[in-house]
Amino acid sequence: MRITPHAQDTGGFFVALIEKVDESNFDGSAANGPAWKKKKMFKDEPFTFLKLDDERWHDIRNHYGVDESFKYQNLFSRRLESNDANSRQLFYANDAIKNFVKENMAKVSIQNAGMKMFSRTEGKVENTRFRLSQEGIRYLFKFMNKQKVKIGAEDMLHMLKSEENLVPLEKLTCKGDVRKQQNGTVVVYCDEDEPVCTWVGYHTIAPYISKEERLHLLRMMGVDCAEIELLMKSKRKEKAAQDREAAWARKEEEAKATGEPSTSSDAVPEAPEAPEAPEENIQEMSEHVQE
Repeated sequence: MRITPHAQDTGGFFVALIEKVDESNFDGSAANGPAWKKKKMFKDEPFTFLKLDDERWHDIRNHYGVDESFKYQNLFSRRLESNDANSRQLFYANDAIKNFVKENMAKVSIQNAGMKMFSRTEGKVENTRFRLSQEGIRYLFKFMNKQKVKIGAEDMLHMLKSEENLVPLEKLTCKGDVRKQQNGTVVVYCDEDEPVCTWVGYHTIAPYISKEERLHLLRMMGVDCAEIELLMKSKRKEKAAQDREAAWARKEEEAKATGEPSTSSDAVPEAPEAPEAPEENIQEMSEHVQE
């Protein structure tokens, strides 16, 4: 299946579903190929899985009340084992993916696997070193017993539709229940199938999700998002135009510096209209929520 940019407001991708239809006596040595093909131009980051009684897991489990049945040894980082303790992100893979990665990462170039579940933060308002990621919360949520609050649909809509990222807690009916939690990452939900990661400060709460995720959640709640989508696209086009103008300005400056003539007919590559990503700088958000 081809996913086309003009239909999805994304880059161009191809997706294939491959089905194994028969067993085969595969000769593993044939996969090694000629010796000249073995030379790699770059080295992949290894997959380092958490070991039994990992200190980071004790920190996470105690803060979020994660059930003992959660397979924390399926969490991994993309760091060498000697430097694993300094990893900023932890990903999660099921047993099948974990086994495949461990058996093949030295033979196959594996770029990505699993889902991001935790990101390290040094924010002073956080009582754990790791915040939750929206990407992995749908799976982790059922194992959590702390730092989660059920809220009403009106409060959820107010947060998701707010033009301001930081929503005053005083404007929400659920403010009492939210304030009972420790500051930092708190998961709020109307429906257990659609939990939302938020960042809670002393006076505000901020949904910690991308604009695309906001649209998805609003659609699931029956909100017509056509106007919001048009606004998002217009902002992207405006930013792309600004990037093009900046590129022209840089080209003019370079031409003046080198003494080369510059004409408006010179081609400048257009900046791609990349989708906006969620704000990943937790330090910046921490400064705002502490107020």
